[in-house]
Amino acid sequence: MKTVSRRDFLKLVGAGALGLIARPRLAGALGKINQNLDGSFASDVVQCYDANATTGSTINQPIVQVMMDESIKALTGLTEVGEAWKSIFPGISETSIIGIKINSVSGCPTHPAVTACIVDGLACMDFGGNLFPKNNVIIWDRLNNELSNAGYTIYTGNDPATVRCFGTNQSGVGYDSSVPLNVYGSSQNPSKILTQYCDYIIDAAVLKTHSAAVVTLCLKSHYGSVHNATGLQHSNGCSSAIPSLNQQIRDVITPNNIQKLFIIDGLFGLYSGGPSGPPNFNPKYILMSRDPVAIDKQGQNVINVERAAHSLSPLNAAHITNAAGSPYNLGSLDINLIELNTTTGIQQPNPGAVADGIVSVSPDPFRDRAEVTLSLSRPAQVSIDLVNAAGRTEFNVYHGKLTRGRHQLTLAPGRRLSAGNYFLQFKGPSGSRVRRVTVAN
Repeated sequence: MKTVSRRDFLKLVGAGALGLIARPRLAGALGKINQNLDGSFASDVVQCYDANATTGSTINQPIVQVMMDESIKALTGLTEVGEAWKSIFPGISETSIIGIKINSVSGCPTHPAVTACIVDGLACMDFGGNLFPKNNVIIWDRLNNELSNAGYTIYTGNDPATVRCFGTNQSGVGYDSSVPLNVYGSSQNPSKILTQYCDYIIDAAVLKTHSAAVVTLCLKSHYGSVHNATGLQHSNGCSSAIPSLNQQIRDVITPNNIQKLFIIDGLFGLYSGGPSGPPNFNPKYILMSRDPVAIDKQGQNVINVERAAHSLSPLNAAHITNAAGSPYNLGSLDINLIELNTTTGIQQPNPGAVADGIVSVSPDPFRDRAEVTLSLSRPAQVSIDLVNAAGRTEFNVYHGKLTRGRHQLTLAPGRRLSAGNYFLQFKGPSGSRVRRVTVAN
């Protein structure tokens, strides 16, 4: 798979070849739609890149967590991860339910590692000393077997401390005939997960092309949210059915405007051959926006950069353009691109300047034991875990509340770890920080 470098991306879009417009945001409008001098509006899209996000076909989940944390902070303009997530959901409480609608179509689904990072971010939301329960998050799509095939574990109800995951076909769920949607003349019953289970929705799509819809990103992902997706219009690039469906979800589902955030998993993608083929490029991006049109437009831009590198013609999905216009008015085609590159932040080359995080690990490399020194700018609930490159926790160093200042903790897994590189992942009020450590032979 070919990787699109940030430099190549800017070179291709900088001359306006893809219609990309990047502007500074207006003061006081962080995380919102920004008015241009001509009276039009540009929507913020955060595009976060990290060269270490993947290694081969493996997703380095600790690094993706940093990407997710930095993206939500950049989008909202807030410096604490928990507060940034809370600001996305007006009126949220610790009993609210957040649904994460994913794309589980085989070959290149929304990766479980990416949704795990979203969930860990949501779990940083603090309500009077109580953190948001992961059990109040539902990862969902239409079918349990599609979710399982995409690498997700179906929730069986026996672990109240973990995220829930199930499809609309889960026993007792199904579709809601009491809230019919008029999707471009087609009557569609939405999933009860939309109408009855969730207070808020995050749309977590994936970066790929589609044989009928041209691209399948956030807007197209909702074909899996209604009972008769095969009956929806697929002609003309789904140019009317996709925006109509999203407009109905926005205006008819109660509470109105239940959908609050849009994320595209751009770690891997398909620049051709989608939606069911295996990934064939590796952008190493996370995209995030409050605007489904703007984020889909930017996702299409990323695909078109890769297509240009392979001498393929650019794509222009009609449903994205139509979604921006009347009568749908779902968002803006004008993008205020906020680029992040978290690569230099992963290694923390100047640890003395870190206000919250790991200051030092000694010795490094280590065999059986090391001392971890961390710094906190104020009392906080923190966790430090030793994880492997795939994001699996090998050892819990510390979970609990610590006072302001420096602390020394012992890393002693109590068993022989395989030699190689691992990550110490610190999670605190300002987000996740990752430090690479080495286990010696």
